[in-house]
Amino acid sequence: MMPLISSLKLAKIVHKLMRNVSWPAMLTLMLLQAAITYLLLLLAGEIELIAYPIQFIYYNMVVVSTVGFGDFSPVTDFGKLIVALWQIPSGLIVFAAFIGKTTQLFIDIARKNMNGSNDFSDLTDHILLLCWDEYSTKQIVQLILGDKKRQDRQILLCVTEDIKNPLPEIDEVSFAKLSTFSDVKELERIALQQAKRIIIDGKSDDETLSIALSIATFTDKSANITAHFFDETKAKLLKMHCPNIECSIDNSAQMMVRSMQDPGSSQVTEKLLSTLNGATLYSCLVPKLEKEISFGQLFDTFKHRYDMILLGFSKYKNGQDMHLNPSNEETIDSHYHLHYIANERLDENDIDWKGIV
Repeated sequence: MMPLISSLKLAKIVHKLMRNVSWPAMLTLMLLQAAITYLLLLLAGEIELIAYPIQFIYYNMVVVSTVGFGDFSPVTDFGKLIVALWQIPSGLIVFAAFIGKTTQLFIDIARKNMNGSNDFSDLTDHILLLCWDEYSTKQIVQLILGDKKRQDRQILLCVTEDIKNPLPEIDEVSFAKLSTFSDVKELERIALQQAKRIIIDGKSDDETLSIALSIATFTDKSANITAHFFDETKAKLLKMHCPNIECSIDNSAQMMVRSMQDPGSSQVTEKLLSTLNGATLYSCLVPKLEKEISFGQLFDTFKHRYDMILLGFSKYKNGQDMHLNPSNEETIDSHYHLHYIANERLDENDIDWKGIV
């Protein structure tokens, strides 16, 4: 009983010491154990065990991992003493320390992913979801992932609430818990400046407005940023200070009236906004054109050649001054933003613009 207790105490002491050992130090210990073992076996004349580097590495790993001797074993008395008194004890300590440190590494990674303390500063071209709501955020993620031809962007959910990762089962979504959205270091940790898509959906309009104003200075000018509001006055206030941010406003009242006046309107709207089933609403950027194209010509070509229905256009990325169902004589020029309905997304590179002109 006493030897068992002593062994347990020794194991705990070794584990505690090795837990604080750095990875370079761990690698050095492994190499040192193997080098000393090699030299001792060389002195013992165990030529077969060290004949080739691969053979020695294989033999050493078999012994220190307690699998057994297998293909090779010492044949001299001196060699057997080396294995019994040095290779097995030292190998077991180093191997156990390596397994323990590796296990701890994966535990730390899983823990950081759950509590949101990971560093994401190396991310680029990713999507940021700022704030968490059990219903709306899950739906946002489903709609993003439902886009069949979306670019493979990592989604990063960022919150300031004291919660664990609410979406650990979705590999495309990472989790970051911030102290505040106004801390520059915290914004660097989520790679705000490298993000290309940002959605701000606070629990209240005041929170949404505050976050949008806090991050606006640090975002990339080409990033697509959208903020959701219930109060139109808050949206107008944000537009005054940050005209590049697109504001979406809750339209439940308008939708109820339209459904009353034109039955089925709510279903049409739901289909147009959802990427989960059938045709839906997309947009694309017109590249550099040799000359302008009439809306009517573009409408006919899109429908007959690409099975797309062109709805309208805007000169601005955020949809400002939107022209819906314009006349056929309206002209489309370079760098306009087109809005269309299609079964799947078609980017500017999927369209033969020269053929249309």
